[in-house]
Amino acid sequence: MNSLTKVSKIFENIPDKKVLMSGNEAFARGIYESGVRFAANYPGTPLSEVGDILKYLSEISENFIFDYSLNEKVALESCIGASWAGVRTVVMFKHLGLNVAADPLHTFPYSGINGGMLILCGSDPGILSSTNAQDNRLFSLHTKIPIIEPATVQECKDFVKEGLRISELYKIPIYVHVSTRLCHSHGIVTYGVINELKKAGHFEKEPNRYINTLTKALANQKKYFEKIRLVAKNKKIFYLFNRIKFNQAEQPSKEILNNQIGILTSGICYSYVLQACHKLNVNPPILKLGMIFPINRDEICEFANQYKIKKILIVEELEPFIETFSKRVFCNFCDAKRDLEIHGKDFLPIIGELNTDIIIRFLAKHFNIGNKLILEEIHKKEEVLKEIVPALPIREPTFCPGCQYRPVFYTLKKVVSEITNKTGIEFIYGGDIGCYTLSEAYPYQMLDWVICMGAGIGIANGMSLVIDSKKQKLIAFIGDSTLFHTGLQPLLNAIKNDIDITIIIFNNYWTAMTGQQEHIATPRKYIRKFGTKSITDKKEINLSRLMENIGLDNGNLIITGAYNIEKLERIFEKTLMKKGVKVIVINEECALEKKRRIRRETIKLEEKKKSEIYYTITDTCVKCNECIEHLGCPAINAMPVEKEEVDKNNPQKERDLKYYIDEAACISEICPGICKSVCKNNSIVKTIIFYNLNKKENSEI
Repeated sequence: MNSLTKVSKIFENIPDKKVLMSGNEAFARGIYESGVRFAANYPGTPLSEVGDILKYLSEISENFIFDYSLNEKVALESCIGASWAGVRTVVMFKHLGLNVAADPLHTFPYSGINGGMLILCGSDPGILSSTNAQDNRLFSLHTKIPIIEPATVQECKDFVKEGLRISELYKIPIYVHVSTRLCHSHGIVTYGVINELKKAGHFEKEPNRYINTLTKALANQKKYFEKIRLVAKNKKIFYLFNRIKFNQAEQPSKEILNNQIGILTSGICYSYVLQACHKLNVNPPILKLGMIFPINRDEICEFANQYKIKKILIVEELEPFIETFSKRVFCNFCDAKRDLEIHGKDFLPIIGELNTDIIIRFLAKHFNIGNKLILEEIHKKEEVLKEIVPALPIREPTFCPGCQYRPVFYTLKKVVSEITNKTGIEFIYGGDIGCYTLSEAYPYQMLDWVICMGAGIGIANGMSLVIDSKKQKLIAFIGDSTLFHTGLQPLLNAIKNDIDITIIIFNNYWTAMTGQQEHIATPRKYIRKFGTKSITDKKEINLSRLMENIGLDNGNLIITGAYNIEKLERIFEKTLMKKGVKVIVINEECALEKKRRIRRETIKLEEKKKSEIYYTITDTCVKCNECIEHLGCPAINAMPVEKEEVDKNNPQKERDLKYYIDEAACISEICPGICKSVCKNNSIVKTIIFYNLNKKENSEI
């Protein structure tokens, strides 16, 4: 089944059909079933795939619209506008995106919504693909926006539908909190009935409601807070999202009554708890919260009273969010008239993702465990890992084979080293979020900070004004998608102050690191279309032309490709020591996406491709390691010399390595042989095999 067929099956109109899908696919299905009219996002792990799937839907649907927005603030504001016009809408991004969208997030709930609105936000507690692990549930302390959290793949779909219904019932936005683990988990999902889309919206002017200034804002805030209080009092809503896992027996067992221990949890942690209880052979009452803000005190008290609980164990990732609210419940309300222990972060880590083993250790401290072997097994596994993991070779993150960034950093490092040796000037590198962030690793190690999108240039704005330019110079890296996201403002600020900096813009035409989504500057002819009904992405912005018209001094804008190392050397040698703002735009399409695109275009041709290109390392290789240690192409490998190849008169040769190029990894049809151009001994050979009437003619170049 190809990817196109798989995506199309997500939108089948077959109620009650059971399908194995990921959490992200289930979110997309829920959005489809709910009759959402408009959705927007800026791509970010772990929710990138939801936008990709909805982009496909927008191209085959008469009424559904999806937009890859410039950043999360634009995406949120677009969805606010659609909701105020009366249609259902969903905005989605990763947890860090909420920082970008925080300005409208704190104000628009005062005005409420018309069409149901969800804010779908993916967290990253393990910092697997982010720069921090902030716990976005704490945003509720400021915004008062209700938070729901699915725990299973089925709930990913169902919570979208119910969240939109509750949103319209109270005219408030609903926040959907989900972790990386659940987004990428798979489970069986039962399809539901598809709601009809509202074909067109209409905005009714209401100044007192929508203009949040002075007394109007205060009045709207009061109305909004009253709505949140009503949500907190509505038991039906909480019972809708929250489920109590009762004991298998009709009556609680004597063991459970004697223990008087209950577990309170939510989200993916619920799955960890179930697995831990199963392995430990314990069966405590578990309250799984689906709505985690506002927390219903009556429900928690009812849970505690029903099972005569004296101790509650709270399992959640990152901050003690549920734990703090639960302690407040039992401290302030008299319907739980007994001493009640609450444990959570006094045993569980506040950093990183949880897992089943961690929960097993936690529960074992509070329950009488019959199977002691399981704790021994966990201990033995940890001891073995302590021995094995340090001995494993470290796989440094690196650019893909054929990546257009590699020759740029290779050449830049070489030129900078020469300048530093001659002048003693130290170069400082401002990093940003994108594939070029991988330049932090060996063999380049050319990043000095990575904070957030746009901060590569932003931090340099201040630093440049206080450092001695005779001793230190700044180079900042940024990609095309990041530039349009939040990089243009600091770039313009740098031009305004005429700071001394070289800015290298990697224009690879895609939001490459999150899965090659298109953005405002992606050439329209490169975008793969699944239909013609999408009404977004009508025009492209030419990044190079934009740079030509923003006020750079004459000669301080250079536009070039990536693969000509000699040309790059000349550009860097001429540019780096100049004063003022210098911008170098590297126009080169993402190698992986270019390879896919060319393959698709080739398949459409009547004739098959006329040639194949191979790069090989000959026996004249002197093993200077320029291609491995300095260029760092992962397609170039080394292996021990085979025994039969060992010179009997030279036993030392047995420890020699043979260098070779992995044909499966090399993107020879895209990369013009950077390895060949850096080889000092001309030991890398380019071979082109031409096809002519099914007869192969070989030639070496």
